[in-house]
Amino acid sequence: MIINKKNNVNEYSIGVVTYHARFEKYFIPLIEKLTSVFPDKEILCVINGHPDRTLQINYLNKVTAFLSKFKNVRYLTYDQHQSLSKCWNQLMILSGTEKVLVMNDDTQVTDLFRQEFEEKVIDKNFSTINTSWSHFLVSKEIIKKVGWFDERLLGVGHEDIDFGLRMGIANIPITNSICLGINNFVVDQENPGWKNISQKSSDNKYSLTNLEFFNKKWIIQSSNTANNNDFKYTTIWGNSTYHFSPTSIEPTPMFYDYSCLETKKTAKNNYPIYIGNKFKLGLEKIFFVLKQILKKIYRKIIS
Repeated sequence: MIINKKNNVNEYSIGVVTYHARFEKYFIPLIEKLTSVFPDKEILCVINGHPDRTLQINYLNKVTAFLSKFKNVRYLTYDQHQSLSKCWNQLMILSGTEKVLVMNDDTQVTDLFRQEFEEKVIDKNFSTINTSWSHFLVSKEIIKKVGWFDERLLGVGHEDIDFGLRMGIANIPITNSICLGINNFVVDQENPGWKNISQKSSDNKYSLTNLEFFNKKWIIQSSNTANNNDFKYTTIWGNSTYHFSPTSIEPTPMFYDYSCLETKKTAKNNYPIYIGNKFKLGLEKIFFVLKQILKKIYRKIIS
């Protein structure tokens, strides 16, 4: 058995944004697993709202009763729908740590992910995980340099691209880390709270109003060769490098004073010590590596 003494409770928090449609199938098993794998870490949940009042009241009763069972879980609830950007900002404000691991609610983790995350990711100020914004680490230092996630994106979609462009303008690279032990199901939005303000976009996952706002906010001119006015942006998909010159029509507002990001002290003795099992971690690693190999073989066969 191994006992994790290197990382104390104030090194990072875990943040999850969720809503009613993900509760039974995804959110419950995720929180149960997170509290098992990260019993010594602060887990923050932002419970988003919905225009259907009866649905939302019943949901809030169930989700708060569920979350109240866990000592290391704190949560913030909304009656009405809030933008995903606002929920991400609230995770940063609520956090008692300098860094927050933000995760989608349709994510699955194992003990192996914790080991991989703490070995490969935690020392960074920003990193996506497995080339996806479905799970990423961000520090409060980055927020102070880049600004808040843009809450004018009223639904879901383009929060990541908007923030990534601003990171590029601030000369902050978007780094990525490959971690085993984590899986995102990439579930479509079902009866989303933003349905009263927007239709779904063509991919059926995101809100059309976000796409429209993004296209109004940004002018992006691509070029094959960089010039002095361009900055180099390396995508996290395919390790391809593109040269372009993005121009923001208007600056991102200062939604909150940065003083609210001051790291709060969290009592360490409230949480148990994390204990891992080397044998179990070894088996999990073999399983995930074999799974990746089989996926590559399958892709070659069908291509």
